[in-house]
Amino acid sequence: MTAKNAYNAGIMKKSGEAFAAEFFAEENQVVHESNTVVLVLMKSDEIDAIVEELIMGEEAKRNPTLVVEDRGGFWWIKADGKIQIDTEKASDLLGKTYSIYDFLVNVSSTIGRAYTLGNTFTITSELMGLDRKLTDA
Repeated sequence: MTAKNAYNAGIMKKSGEAFAAEFFAEENQVVHESNTVVLVLMKSDEIDAIVEELIMGEEAKRNPTLVVEDRGGFWWIKADGKIQIDTEKASDLLGKTYSIYDFLVNVSSTIGRAYTLGNTFTITSELMGLDRKLTDA
C-alpha cells in the first residue's frame, strides 16, 4: 500500500507529458489562501503536560478551531488564525523554570509564521510586520 502523499503516489507517479499536463493544469496554478496554522511538537513529559493542560485547555477555549492529534511520538496541532504558548504559564504548570528555549527544543515543524516575543511562542497566519507591527502582538 502506498500513502497518498508518498513518493510514487499521485502526481509523483506520473512522468513525461502526463506529469507536465497535470502539473501545469490551470486548477493547479492557483495559490490557495489559508488561515490555518500547524504546530508539530515532539513528545516529552513537559510537552505532554503543556498540550493537555494549556493547549487543550486555555488555548482551545480561546480558539475553538483548535484540533490536537496524537501522532505517536509527536503532537500535531492545527488551528485557524494562531496558536500561542506562554512558557511562564508552562513554568507554573510544571513547577519549575521552563523557558521559551526549553519549549523550542521540542518544536519539530510549523506551518505559518512562527516567532517568539518575550516568554510567548506564537504561530500565526498574519503577515507580521505588514498586517501589524510585531510589538503589537
